[in-house]
Amino acid sequence: MVKDKINQGFTLVELMVTLAVAAIILAIAAPSFSQMIRDHRLITTANDFMGTMQLARSEAIRRGVQVTMLPVIDGDWSRGWNVFTDWNTNESLGDVGNVCEENKDCFLAQQNSLSTNISSNSNGSLGKGFRFMPTGEILTIDGLVNGTITFCSSQSYSRTITISSSGSSRVGIGDTKCP
Repeated sequence: MVKDKINQGFTLVELMVTLAVAAIILAIAAPSFSQMIRDHRLITTANDFMGTMQLARSEAIRRGVQVTMLPVIDGDWSRGWNVFTDWNTNESLGDVGNVCEENKDCFLAQQNSLSTNISSNSNGSLGKGFRFMPTGEILTIDGLVNGTITFCSSQSYSRTITISSSGSSRVGIGDTKCP
């Protein structure tokens, strides 16, 4: 009786063919994976911004005081933002502390600079910041608000946040890809 030869593993040729197929599949998948990561960072940025706005509005209503939201750099929301109670209604970070007490301004939220490949654009006076009144109404630093803030990342569809003066806002997807 002849015993069958027991398979002891892969041959070098079989291993090289398998590695070549795996390399081809990875080369095809990697660019779309990078784009997917950029798209999700952009979506997360828009959702974080909306969440911060909702926090500011609810805190203004709950505390019965004006809550102000300002970009770290005037006109550029992609560099981060600050949200604080604004008892003296001066829309300034100069007297804002870390401890929240009655009649003292304090930080409610802070966002650091976003990913370097995300930019922002706002129309009207939305780039200067806005304030939520104790009634839930939203005003820009210069007055009433009706406008958009757009976040953009290379080769992704932009995310546009539309804000109305009643304090409501929504996120939409842009029609064209960002440059």
